[in-house]
Amino acid sequence: MSAKEAKEKPTNDQKVPWTLLQKDLVPPASGNRIDSAAPKDQVAEMRFYGTLDPADIIQESLVRLEEGRWLNDNQCTFYCYEVGNAYLEGSARRSSSLVVLHARTWRYSAWDGGYPKHIREKGLQPALACDYLAFPANDSENHFFLCIIVHPCDLLLDNNPDGPVRTVAIILNSLSGLKPTQPQTKIRKIISHLAQGLQLRQNELSNLKVYQPLVAQQTNFYDCGLYPGHFLSVFLSAPEAFTLHCTGETPLEGPVDLIWKHHFIRSARERLRKLVTASAIIRQSTIDALSIR
Repeated sequence: MSAKEAKEKPTNDQKVPWTLLQKDLVPPASGNRIDSAAPKDQVAEMRFYGTLDPADIIQESLVRLEEGRWLNDNQCTFYCYEVGNAYLEGSARRSSSLVVLHARTWRYSAWDGGYPKHIREKGLQPALACDYLAFPANDSENHFFLCIIVHPCDLLLDNNPDGPVRTVAIILNSLSGLKPTQPQTKIRKIISHLAQGLQLRQNELSNLKVYQPLVAQQTNFYDCGLYPGHFLSVFLSAPEAFTLHCTGETPLEGPVDLIWKHHFIRSARERLRKLVTASAIIRQSTIDALSIR
């Protein structure tokens, strides 16, 4: 969450800009405390470690956390960021293995040149220099799914000038009847944007495979924003095994709901609500502490 501290000291050549230190905290714009914030006041924030695009929660959006309401892109991203941060904190060896980006990343496929100028904190590895790059996405403005690019680092020419390229994209979608349009074209454009001037293995990029395996399906039309974070959590529990499963190379045995731990989705909304509430409390406490220095 926004007050997570580093569990291990970074080395001199790997200074990690931990979440709370990436941005000066400021009180709500209205001047109120967070517990009495005005509708447009920011009350909580989540950042994936090293990523500059925050998931900001404003007061008037909190009602979306109630049962039966659709989440917005910041709330969906908030959940994915928390899952990604927890994964990195699980082992120091994972520090460069995962990058999680904001839900607006899918829109990069429609933009021409130059934007965004900065995705990662200065001095950190590029977004593509990882084993797994994940982000929630919304292709139709009314349904979220999860996109995972596996081994995007293999496409970087400097990293891998002539070796094998294992890069594939996986889309995990809780409404299989509502698939994204032209996902291969869009993901190729997103990768090109995320390269930010780094040379890519263009032939291999043009042949990028996109897999859309069968996953647990939602039983209503409003919980889709919870599934990207849930799917990411399950995938990261055994990323190599789930990559082989999703590509069909080595399928996991058992019912699809059991494989994807679908029963946990029942408590996902409450977990997200508690995460946002805790983030708001910690944010106000930090603002109070900074104000008396």
